[in-house]
Amino acid sequence: MTSSRPAPTALTASVVIAGDDVHEDLFTASVELQDLLAGAGFVTRVRVGTALFAQPFDDDLVVLYRAAGAFTAAERRGLADAVAAGTGLLALHSTAVYDDDPELLALFGARYTDHGPQPHESRFRVECAAHPVTAGLDPFELTHEHYRVATAPDARVVAWRQAPYGVEPLVVVSEPGDGRVCFVQFGHDQRAWDEPGVRRTVANAAGWLTAGRRNPFLSDTEKED
Repeated sequence: MTSSRPAPTALTASVVIAGDDVHEDLFTASVELQDLLAGAGFVTRVRVGTALFAQPFDDDLVVLYRAAGAFTAAERRGLADAVAAGTGLLALHSTAVYDDDPELLALFGARYTDHGPQPHESRFRVECAAHPVTAGLDPFELTHEHYRVATAPDARVVAWRQAPYGVEPLVVVSEPGDGRVCFVQFGHDQRAWDEPGVRRTVANAAGWLTAGRRNPFLSDTEKED
């Protein structure tokens, strides 16, 4: 007998890019992210600009990749309210570049401070702690731009590299309100998206960020009669 329960509703995601494409490869990232999230089962669309945050929106997941530019007060409030209400937020790479702002640090969990000592790019080993975002990941190597990062007091670093000045956070998680946030430092250029470890991290993050929004009619053990 076929179950009479309502059909599951697919989770939705918006990949939001904002700013210029000079120093960060936003458009390539948006294509890669849409493909990656679609493969993870999300109905995904790419949107340009942060104006959508100033009006009601109901995506299960927002993936935000900013390069320069600033939020308006309404956009910042709208995004923070959505996260507090349960929308998952995945913030990538230069999204963490903003002025010293306690409210944004509380929202994103991380803030870029500088590139650290030269060289500002190298091939390094990514180390991981046990967490759903890093599940199934062994340490891997990646060639990427360096970010020295400050983290919010209630944030947790779940992936890092050993830099000359100490530990450099690469993946940071936090849980403001009823929502979840993950900052992933990766994504500067195509080399990041070609790395299976990066793609696994993003897919894991998308799942963790939306875990509380799974369709209530389904479970891993449910079967049709």
